[in-house]
Amino acid sequence: MNTDRTCDVLIVGAGATGSLAALVLAQGGLDVVCLEQGSWVEAEDHPHLHADWTWQRRTNWSPDVNKRTHPDDFPVTTDSSQILMWNAVGGSTNVYGAIWPRYRPSDFRKGTEHGLQPDWPITYEDIAPYYEEADRLVGVSGLAGDPAMPARDTCPTRPMPVSKVAKRLASGFDRLGWHWWPAEAGAISEDYDGRPACNNCGACNGCPRGSMSKYSMSIWPKALEAGCELRINARVLKIETDADGRASGARYVDRNTGHTHFQKAKIVIVAANGIGTPRLLLASDNLANSNDQVGRHLLHHTLVACELWVDEPVDGHIGYVASLLSRQFAETDVSRGFVNGFNFNCITSTASAGELAAGWFTTARAPWGKEHHSWFQRHFGHSIGVFAIGDDLPNPDNRVTLDPVLKDSDGVPAAKTQYAPGENDKRMMNYMLDRLEELAKACGAFDYRLHDYRGKDGVYRTPAWHMIGTCRMGDDPKTSVVNKWNQTWEVPNLFIVDGSVLTTGGVVNPTPTISALALRAAAYIRDNFEALSDTTRRSIAA
Repeated sequence: MNTDRTCDVLIVGAGATGSLAALVLAQGGLDVVCLEQGSWVEAEDHPHLHADWTWQRRTNWSPDVNKRTHPDDFPVTTDSSQILMWNAVGGSTNVYGAIWPRYRPSDFRKGTEHGLQPDWPITYEDIAPYYEEADRLVGVSGLAGDPAMPARDTCPTRPMPVSKVAKRLASGFDRLGWHWWPAEAGAISEDYDGRPACNNCGACNGCPRGSMSKYSMSIWPKALEAGCELRINARVLKIETDADGRASGARYVDRNTGHTHFQKAKIVIVAANGIGTPRLLLASDNLANSNDQVGRHLLHHTLVACELWVDEPVDGHIGYVASLLSRQFAETDVSRGFVNGFNFNCITSTASAGELAAGWFTTARAPWGKEHHSWFQRHFGHSIGVFAIGDDLPNPDNRVTLDPVLKDSDGVPAAKTQYAPGENDKRMMNYMLDRLEELAKACGAFDYRLHDYRGKDGVYRTPAWHMIGTCRMGDDPKTSVVNKWNQTWEVPNLFIVDGSVLTTGGVVNPTPTISALALRAAAYIRDNFEALSDTTRRSIAA
């Protein structure tokens, strides 16, 4: 490890987007260093192969950073019920479900559509080639030809097997005349690129086999082979700037030795997720934030859910986590009483008998006493889950700030988040719940439970599975943090490539879009490196 040299590109964060940027830039011949505050997650570390799988998922392997006590984590003060992030090589791909839908063309032009969200400075057509590239790297499985989406290349691997859950849900959608399509997955249905095909073990949240694309197994080996230097257990304390206001590198602590180092760089890329990135910029003397936009417009997605049970055994405890998607209500129709739309993510069930009996993701629990066994016999293997995920409107008061008191173990202020849905979002939630009830009945459910995350006190406590929008992309330096190339307006050699740059939330899981944007930004840096690293140039690229 040579911290005295000035590397070409320094990347903060070795998650999905940091790994993709490292791959593109190292393969392009640049000297790349990546700092990751966590470590590697080995196959045997995952809870899947352990008898106490359920307990581990609720404790030390909880995806919620505040429910586990890992030394790699930093604390988050929040009003959300969960903060899903994982600090390690591969980031949250160690615990995600890898549902892999794309944004729609209309997601990039909401300002034109209704004016309550800004237009992106790019279009679907600008990002489409990078969607394809990300799919090839990941080995996405799926079926091309969805009539609700633009034409795309054939998926690298064929769709996941059609499950009993999918068949039962499809029958319900057909009765209602609603759109459905097999879910695209960031998991491989056949052997691909040295990784084994999915074995349909069920309840996917991370994958020790690498069948679901853990970026530590699918991307990082290629980036390391190309020459990227990855330093684990390296927590960045601050991004430094020079006399001209350009990023000069990062000060970090080696958590193995306790020593602090400074890594100099010509270009700095931050890839620390929608909470970690604004936290780091704010802790770096309010870097790139003279317009007070860093940390604002936090988006989680408007979320409600339905858990339903059918008489037919559907074996929801096995198979890939996602079965179908429905974009029936994805586009704006103001006759519904709100703008924007939502998507149905149709999933399987929990693979754990204990989780089902104790309440999976609604309040339905097996009764204690003589009815326990009969309830369990009727419900286990008969359950199906459906999430409705909506495009929440950005609100500058939904934001990430620094906690004034709480700090991490190295003295950096903790992140503090606040989020509440607006009136448009609440009207959408009510409409979504009504549609979920219709779907449960159309599927012939003998029982169903709705979950709107508002609780009995009316306080919205969404699980923050998607943390986006806090350093958003735009074409106006007054209202955005980065331009169309993920380059910060105020610091020409500072780029952001994680979910914080998303201008709008869309109605789908964001990882495919975040990955595509990271590939696009990295290609731009690679192709324009000399100009971007020239200290005599102060202007932002067009």
